[in-house]
Parts: sequence; structure tokens; C-alpha cells
Amino acid sequence: MKNIAIYRKTIGTLFVLLSCLSTSVFAQTPIKAAISAKAELQDILSDFSSFQATFSQLITDAEGEELQRSSGNISLLTPNKIRWETSEPDESLLIADGETVWNIDPFVEQVTVMDQKALTDSNPLMLLVSDDNSQWEKVSVSKNKSTFTVVSTDPEASISQLDLVFVSGSLRSLTSYDRQEQTSLLVFTDVKQNQGIIDDTFGFSVPDTYIIDDQRTK
Repeated sequence: MKNIAIYRKTIGTLFVLLSCLSTSVFAQTPIKAAISAKAELQDILSDFSSFQATFSQLITDAEGEELQRSSGNISLLTPNKIRWETSEPDESLLIADGETVWNIDPFVEQVTVMDQKALTDSNPLMLLVSDDNSQWEKVSVSKNKSTFTVVSTDPEASISQLDLVFVSGSLRSLTSYDRQEQTSLLVFTDVKQNQGIIDDTFGFSVPDTYIIDDQRTK
């Protein structure tokens, strides 16, 4: 399998994005004539139910050196479903079905299986899917033109900052910054928001020839 640290960073970025697409808490925010950046972001995200796009991803270290570059297609469906299919530099597939994460490497015919809850619990920005609005007190939100910046006020948070860029209400890029000063930039094209996605998109049956690395809690 490829470097597990890179995979976990990719997974973390995806769950941050999925948390942003959740409607469980955002729909509770009233629209006002003059609202804060936080309330404005909540209002924008309250309209998200699904997301499909072609992506390019660049992960860099603290010195700006490239660690990984990839491209492919992404599908998200609330609540908590992800399909992340990489075509370059290698073919791979990551599926989160709401309970389990399937990390599939067809080249070596191996799949790593992980508890989705364990991954989301380790991601502090998943607080955005909570029904408890007080969770918003743990982040600050600012806006500069079309970019919303979400900053965690928790010094132990693994992801310290998230930048979301919207164009005409459509999410076009997401940049996350972690405590190790690594940056993950996702740029989206061919975006389709709130269009139907069938549940089968987020299913996976392990072929008989595949090696299974099951890391779920027993």
C-alpha cells in the first residue's frame, strides 16, 4: 500500500469537506440582513446535499516542497458518504459508506478497512456536523471576497485552518493546514451540486483475490 500518512491526510481532508456539506447543523441558522462570516458560511452550506466533481490535489510540506500530486473524481452524499477515485499518478479508490472506510489499491489487489467513526473522531472540524450549535464556539470564521477561512481555536486540533472558495455559490477549492505545517489543496472542476447520486456509488464488494487489512476495532 502507498504511504499511510499521505492516505490519512487525504482522508482527513475529505472528511473536512464532507463535514462542510452536512446539513444537520447549518440548516438551523437563520438568515439575517447583515450576518457574520460564520453565519453566512452556515447559510451557504445549508443548501448542500450532494457534491460531484473532478479534482486535482497538491500536498506540500512546511517548506512548500511537493509531497504528493493527484487527480481524479469525487462524489459526496450527506450524511457521511464519500467516493474518492484517483486516476493519476496511480489508480486507487476510497469509499466511505457512513460506517466503514474502504481504501482500495487495485494494483496490488489489497484493501484496507477502517472504522469511519474513528477517523471522524480524530478530525476536529467534524464538529461541524454536530447538532450542537455550541460547537461553533470552537472555531472562528472570516471572509475575504469569495474565500471563507475557518480557524480552530483548539491548540490540540490536527487541522488548524480550512479555506473554502466559492464561485457563484459553487465550491471550487478547499485548502487545509495541519499542525505539522503541511498543506493540502483541492481544486474542483466540472462541479455538480445537489444532483442525484445513487447509493450504489458508495458500495464495495471485496474480490476474492484481494488481501484484506482490517483495522477496525474488534
